[in-house]
Amino acid sequence: MTAQSAGLALAIALMLAGAIGAVLLKEVMRVMIALGAFLFGVAAMYAYLGYSFLAIAQVFVYVGGVLVLMVFAVMTARRADGERPAIVSRHDVGSAAVAAGVGAMLFLSLRTAFGDTSVPVSRSASDLASELLGPRLVAFEAAGVFLLAALVAVAVILKGGEER
Repeated sequence: MTAQSAGLALAIALMLAGAIGAVLLKEVMRVMIALGAFLFGVAAMYAYLGYSFLAIAQVFVYVGGVLVLMVFAVMTARRADGERPAIVSRHDVGSAAVAAGVGAMLFLSLRTAFGDTSVPVSRSASDLASELLGPRLVAFEAAGVFLLAALVAVAVILKGGEER
C-alpha cells in the first residue's frame, strides 16, 4: 500500500466515522466532535485531490469558524435541569427516509436544471475563482441560497419541536 492510498483510506475512514457519529450520537458535544472529524476528512480529501486552497479554506472556515461557533453556542446555552444537552429524537428512521427522498429529488432536479456542469480539472485558486465566478455564477449562488434555505428550515423544525 502506497502512502497516497493510505492517505485516501484515512480520509475516507475519517469522513465515514464522523458522518456516522454525527448522525447516531445523542450527546451534543460528541456530535460536534464527530462533525469536526467529518470536516477534517473533507479537507483531507481536498488535499488528496490536489486542491490545497480548498483544503485550507475547509479547515479555516468550517472547522475553525463554524464548528467553534457551534461549540460556543452549546457551551453558553444553559439548561434548567443542569443536565448535559442531548439530542432526543423519536423520528430517526422516518427522518432518514425523508432526507434520502428529498436529497434524491434535489440531486435529480439540479443535475438536469443546470445542463452540463462538468468542470475541467485545475488545481490553482485563480482557475477555481474564474470557474465559480464566471459562467457558473448562477449555479454557485443557487447552491448558496439552497443551503441557506436548508439552515432556516432546520431552525424552524427545531423550534417547532420545543415545548412552549
